Amino acid sequence: MSGAATLAPALGGAVGAGLGGVLGYLGARLSVRWLPQPAPPWAGWALVGVTGLAVALLGLTHPLTPYFWHQLLFVAILLVAAFVDLQDRIIPNELVLFGLVAWLLVMLLAPYGDKSWLSALGGGAAAFAFFYLLAVLVPGGMGMGDVKLALVMGLFLGLKWVAMALFFAFVLGGLVAGVLLATGKVGRKGHLPFGPFLALGGLVTLLWGSQIWAWYAG
Repeated sequence: MSGAATLAPALGGAVGAGLGGVLGYLGARLSVRWLPQPAPPWAGWALVGVTGLAVALLGLTHPLTPYFWHQLLFVAILLVAAFVDLQDRIIPNELVLFGLVAWLLVMLLAPYGDKSWLSALGGGAAAFAFFYLLAVLVPGGMGMGDVKLALVMGLFLGLKWVAMALFFAFVLGGLVAGVLLATGKVGRKGHLPFGPFLALGGLVTLLWGSQIWAWYAG
C-alpha cells in the first residue's frame, strides 16, 4: 500500500472529526428553536462529540470521496433529529425541510456512481409509504415526524439501502424496548421516541452497509 493510500483514511478521519464537531455544535445551538427548554449543556456537548465521531468514521471508511461529501450533512441531520426527539418527542419540520434541500444539493454537487435519481426517489417514496401506513394503521405507534424522517433517509440512502436501515432501526428499537419492559423502566403503554433508532439504523447502514451485505450474501 502506498504512503498516500495509507494517509488517506487518517486525513479523512481528521477532517471528518473536525467537520462533524462543527455540525454537532451548530445542531445543538439550533435545537433551541425546537425545544421548549434548552437541553442541558452536557447533552449539547455529547451531540458535538457523537457527531464528530460519526463523521470521523465516515471519513475513515470513505476518505473524502464523493460518498463522504454526499452523506456528510445526512449524518448531522440524523443525529440532530435523534437529539431533539429524545428531549421533546418531536422531529422538527424545519429539520426535515433542511434535509430535503440538502439532499437536492448533494445530488447535484456530489453525485456518486452507486446512487441514481431513480434509486433516491424510489427509496424516499418506499420509506415514506411504509411509515405512513404504519402511522395510520397503528395509531400512536409512529409519529408523523418519524414518517418524514424516513422519507429523508430513503432519499439519502437510496432504494437499495434504506430497507437495511429500517430493519436495523426496528431490531434495535425492539431490543431496547424489550429490555426496558423487562426491567420495569417503561410500561406496556409507554412511548419510546423512534427517531434515535432511525438514526442508529441509518448510521450503521451508511458506515458498514456494504460489509454487512457482503457478509450476509457470502
